[in-house]
Amino acid sequence: MDSNKIVGYVLLIIGLLLIIMPLWQTYSVFTGKSAPAQIFMKPVSLVANQNVGITDIQGQVQNALMKVLPIELINNTLNLVSRLILMWILIYGGGKIAGIGVKLINGNGRKQQE
Repeated sequence: MDSNKIVGYVLLIIGLLLIIMPLWQTYSVFTGKSAPAQIFMKPVSLVANQNVGITDIQGQVQNALMKVLPIELINNTLNLVSRLILMWILIYGGGKIAGIGVKLINGNGRKQQE
């Protein structure tokens, strides 16, 4: 067997693993079997201040926004989006690596003469 074909098969397997593993991990996160990595945490400084004065407009607006959009919701959404972006990059890279492997298996994309 040609060394290009061996390298091509190895790259094809690595590429397929880079496609299948992120898909499986993302599926398990969205079905609730595992939790996503906590990249974004709730900052302590954004905790709602209950004792705001009537003239403290910024504090009142902040409290109203925190009631509508809780910090946990924003953090969870950012964690899921960041995980999806990372998984998409891995899947895209796996597709490119598998494509290189297929080209090596087929003979570098050259037309074979009869």
